[in-house]
Amino acid sequence: MKPLVRPAKPGDKKELMKFIREIWGGHDYIPHVWDEWLRDPQGRVFVVDVGGVPVGMNRVRFMKDGSAWFEGARVHPDFRGQGLASMLGENSMRVAKRRGANVFRLASGSRNKTAHRQIARMGFKEKSRISVYKAPAGRRFRESEVVRRATRRDLRDVVRMIRSSREYRLGSGVYWDAFSAAALTPATIERLVDEGSVWLGGDSVGVVRVGGEGKDLWHQVCFLGGGPGNAKELVGHILAQKMKPRPARRFVYLPQRSPLIGALRREGFENWGSLILFESRAPKG
Repeated sequence: MKPLVRPAKPGDKKELMKFIREIWGGHDYIPHVWDEWLRDPQGRVFVVDVGGVPVGMNRVRFMKDGSAWFEGARVHPDFRGQGLASMLGENSMRVAKRRGANVFRLASGSRNKTAHRQIARMGFKEKSRISVYKAPAGRRFRESEVVRRATRRDLRDVVRMIRSSREYRLGSGVYWDAFSAAALTPATIERLVDEGSVWLGGDSVGVVRVGGEGKDLWHQVCFLGGGPGNAKELVGHILAQKMKPRPARRFVYLPQRSPLIGALRREGFENWGSLILFESRAPKG
C-alpha cells in the first residue's frame, strides 16, 4: 500500500498517540500540544498514512521572521526506514515555499545520529550547536540596579549589541523559544523591544520569553550576549522577576563555545540538553 501524506484531522489523534505516548519513555510533548497545533493558524500539521491508518506526523510553523520551522516529526517504529519522515519533510517544504518562506529550519538533539542522517538527505545543513542551561532548583536570584528593560530609545544600541556579539555569530544569528529558533533581524529585534522582551545591563543584552511545552511554563533567556560579568548579573536580575504562575523551569540558551557558559556553570547552572540547528533554503524558481 502506497503511503499518503495529507493534512491532519482531529480523528487522527487516537491512532497516532498509541505509539507517540511510548516515545522518550512516555514523556513526549506531542500529546499535550496536538489539539493546540490543529487550531493554530500559523502552522500546519500533516500525517502520513498507510492503508488508511496514520503512522507518522510532522508540523510546519510559519515564523514571524518569514522562515518555516519544522517540528514534531514522528514515525511508528514498525514503519521506520521506509522514507516516511522524508516524505513528510519534503511535503512541508513545498507547503512552506508556497506560503512564501525560503528559509527552513529545524532542531535535533545532538545525540540523535539517525535523525541527522535523514535530515541531511533532505538537504539540511548544520548551522550551529546550542546548549540549554537550567537554573539551580530553588535558587533565589537578586535584582540588579544596573539592569533594565530596553525601550525604543535603545533600539539602535540593542541592534548593534546583539548583532556584533560573539553569541550572535556562534549561534547563527537566532534566538530560541521553547526549542524553536528565529532570526534576530533588525525587524525582529524591534518587535522584541516593543514587547518588553529585551533587557540591558552594562555591556550585556538578553532576550527573554515565557514559553514551554504542553502545560509546562518556562522562564527563558532566549539569547544572551556580552561580557561574562555583566551577563551573569543580567541573568540573575531576569530570573529574579516574580512570575505567576511560577515557571516549572528556568532556562538560558547559549551557543556552544561561548565563554558565557563558564560564568553560568560557576553559578550552579547545569547543562539540560544540547541541540543542533539545521537549515535549508528553498531553490529559486
